[in-house]
Amino acid sequence: MSENINQTGAVTRKMVNMNISEDVSFWLAKWGITREQLQNAVDRVGGKETRVSDYLRAKGIIRF
Repeated sequence: MSENINQTGAVTRKMVNMNISEDVSFWLAKWGITREQLQNAVDRVGGKETRVSDYLRAKGIIRF
């Protein structure tokens, strides 16, 4: 099943889409990080939520 990148909400919460401001705001609030930190993580590992959160944890940016 493919995801529709034009949708927001639960479907896209498995992906970090830097082109959708609502998604960026959601992840910034969830992780308590800056837009630059989020962009750097997405640039490094792609937009999959688990990869981004693992990267942020490995760098000590988030702890949960």
